[in-house]
Amino acid sequence: MRYLLCPGQGSQKPGFLRTWIENETFSSLLSQFSDITGLDLLNLGVEASAEQIAETSITQPLIVSASIASARTMFGDQMSSHFDVITGHSVGEFAAAALSGVLTDEQAITLVTARARAMQEAAEEIETGMAAAIGQDLAELEKSLGELQIANYNGVNQYVIAGTKTDLAALGENPPAGFRIIPLSVSGAFHTSYMQPAADSLVDIFNATEARDPALTLLSNSDGQPVESGEDFVASLLKQVSSPVRWDQCMESMQPKSQFVELSPSGVLSNLVKKTVS
Repeated sequence: MRYLLCPGQGSQKPGFLRTWIENETFSSLLSQFSDITGLDLLNLGVEASAEQIAETSITQPLIVSASIASARTMFGDQMSSHFDVITGHSVGEFAAAALSGVLTDEQAITLVTARARAMQEAAEEIETGMAAAIGQDLAELEKSLGELQIANYNGVNQYVIAGTKTDLAALGENPPAGFRIIPLSVSGAFHTSYMQPAADSLVDIFNATEARDPALTLLSNSDGQPVESGEDFVASLLKQVSSPVRWDQCMESMQPKSQFVELSPSGVLSNLVKKTVS
């Protein structure tokens, strides 16, 4: 099996597009996507600081644009000629939606730009954050959370928890047995109930988006299962704003001894897959 992986927020690094900008096809696509997002994506991917590209309203459209542009540059428009399965992590699902044919590239960029702004606004309403929780006993972690919530199930004993910074700091000072708590440089409690205002504000634009069924197998972050309906997948993208990412279940659906290609900015998902899918 041949898998195409679309990375999520946190995979970006300063200058990660530097090796791409000399490619005319890639640069042209980034310019087109810049017009949709209202951002200078080429400059952000080459010259911007880590702090600048960590801002949610910038990071999300930048990563999705980079993933789509790198895929189109390498593989053209027919992903099904090169891959059997496609999946994305969190915001990477928007790139997966475009490359699987559920959305056009323009639809995916438009939706993720609106999502990013809505999530940034929701994060500014209350001081929240996220932390990585590394350990084996999920039950031990769950009973220690209190008001905190699990936002990402990343597999290989890696979880991301989210909530108020006060609660995160308290858990960091008194971690569950067998766990390390590592604060993350993000501005909000994404994929939790704290993002419900963002999800509510996005209902109209998501409901107005026409979707098609995927042209190749597309695994969903909601349960790791193949998507049958493009319309249902777009609905799951909206729900995902305030619901946890089940990347662990996506990996459970992957077949061993397969080929994996991760789009730009690559590295994070490939490492998780290497540790999980033998």
